[in-house]
Amino acid sequence: MDYGSLQDLFGEPVTTSATGKPQRASEVPAAMTIVTADEITKSGARTIPDVLNRVAGIDVLQWTSSNADVGIRGYNQGYNPRLLVLVNGRQVYQDFYGMTLWSSIPVQLSEIRQIEVVKGPQSALFGFNAVSGVINIVTYSPFYDDVGTVEATLGNLGQKEFSFVKTLKLGTRGGIRLSAGGWDMDTYGTNTSTNWAKFYDKKSSSRTASLDSLFQITPDIQAGLETTWNSINEFGIASSGEYVRNDYKTYSIRGNLKANTRIGLLEANAYSNNLDVNLGSRVSFVNTKMRSNIVQLQDLVKLDDRLTTRIGLEFRDISMKSYPVRGATNGYKNYALSNMFDWQATTDLSLTLALRGDHTALYRDGPRPYPFTDTDYERSFNSFSYNAGMVWRVTANDSLLLTTARGISSPSLIELRNNSVTAPSPNSLLISGNPNVDPSVTTSYEIGWRHMIDDINGFGRLSVSHQKTTDLKFVNLSSPKLINGYRVFLLGDNLGSTQAWTLEAELQGKLDAFRWNLSWMWMDTEDAIKISNLLIGENYEKSNARNTVKANIGWDSGPWSTDLLLLWKSKTYRYLQDGSNKTLFEVNPGLMTQASVGYQVTSDLRISLSGANLLKDETRLTPAPKAERRVWATVSYKL
Repeated sequence: MDYGSLQDLFGEPVTTSATGKPQRASEVPAAMTIVTADEITKSGARTIPDVLNRVAGIDVLQWTSSNADVGIRGYNQGYNPRLLVLVNGRQVYQDFYGMTLWSSIPVQLSEIRQIEVVKGPQSALFGFNAVSGVINIVTYSPFYDDVGTVEATLGNLGQKEFSFVKTLKLGTRGGIRLSAGGWDMDTYGTNTSTNWAKFYDKKSSSRTASLDSLFQITPDIQAGLETTWNSINEFGIASSGEYVRNDYKTYSIRGNLKANTRIGLLEANAYSNNLDVNLGSRVSFVNTKMRSNIVQLQDLVKLDDRLTTRIGLEFRDISMKSYPVRGATNGYKNYALSNMFDWQATTDLSLTLALRGDHTALYRDGPRPYPFTDTDYERSFNSFSYNAGMVWRVTANDSLLLTTARGISSPSLIELRNNSVTAPSPNSLLISGNPNVDPSVTTSYEIGWRHMIDDINGFGRLSVSHQKTTDLKFVNLSSPKLINGYRVFLLGDNLGSTQAWTLEAELQGKLDAFRWNLSWMWMDTEDAIKISNLLIGENYEKSNARNTVKANIGWDSGPWSTDLLLLWKSKTYRYLQDGSNKTLFEVNPGLMTQASVGYQVTSDLRISLSGANLLKDETRLTPAPKAERRVWATVSYKL
């Protein structure tokens, strides 16, 4: 897809990810924000979570100088399992817990064309794991775009970064994009716990490389091949509030084929994501391998001038090796059928309906999965999701968005897996995944209003949404269950529900050299959980901030650009495990800042000075050790 030509045609960034046709963000049948490459550059951000932290409705938990988790409309946590994160349509979240290792995403910021943020459940439109929303990262095309950048960054906390991106044309019918990068950084020097020391007080690092290619086989057929690799080592916080040391290696290979035919725009997509896990905490150690093999087929058909349909098939084979002793493999196969209809009823009214059905079949290879039997791991279940949206252009400056959706959070491999390779002793106390855990279901409703304001060259937006999640999945440590004569703590169990109302208001404009954005999100959460919050390490009523305010202002003049982000959120509480004690920890950071000043020395050379947490020497962002003030300088040269 030639995003550059589409952007020139529409006069603003566009997306094709929701319905397959080019659309402005305001025309998509979902609440979407598009962050552009220019905004990323001027922000001075050094990570994707830093970029996303500027978007209304996004919550970022910054655990250390390098590690973070991202949530949409609340419900953020360590190892947040509620987001579908894609790079050019390929999932980069990890199936073993449904989490995203943001430092492992094989993309340099300088190769990103845009980041699409879609809020609310999107399972039927976008696919697996899209429970609270979707982050779709779109890079420059190896075929349509001509880009090249070398960047180097130095900062306090021992920060050293380098990245390289370059597209190369292979004649008139093909192109490749090469990228590589890496960074080293110290964690915040504010740790006072001896229990944390061997996990926290170490340098973090990341190394990444990728190769993407696209070829025009015939005027109507394109084929692409991509491979990526990453290695990271950093501190993090698990969903229970327990501190962990993450050592991951990821690698992937993907093939893609598109054909414009008489029966529609056909697309085949096949890829394999592989993850080597070496994770340590005070009470546990995980050393395993995981593989996700995914095949997707779809046909986008224009039935007439106003009606488009998309039919999709997807197959997933997800597996994980047993640990600490090899000898068993846990996994599941998922078969999905989806159908979307996009109807332009009138010039000003569009209706979209997407339906998806999933059939999931568990499997396990190896000895009997004590305390369960082989029959327990022959279970299969069905799930159903939908997205429905209406976009009505009421006037030339006003549009109304109505949506409803049902999203599915299927059990992860951690919640399902069983590591038994030998028969345990009678009356043993076991810890096991649960083959009988059900998917969580999130249902949402939203109404949104957008008004273009010519006087400020911008817009105002207001939305109200409600979401409810049933069959929440947690580790059940309340009391052991007796299963086939064994006492068992289950790593996955359905233990209640939660619901929340959300109000979002946003105002954005550009006056002369100044650009600005102001947003406010109010959230009211109600939990109905059947287990002590202390045992599961979660209390959404206390961890979802009731109020979040963001103000972003920038100034551009000649070669100069400046950017300032102010962020304030109301007091929250989160659980933290320090040694054998788990406590509810107050987090009240006050006003937080990020800022950047950039200077375009020549058409190819840019320098910038940026910083975060600038108002205080130390800022309490999460229950993890306090964040220190950070400053870094970047030199960027276009090739």
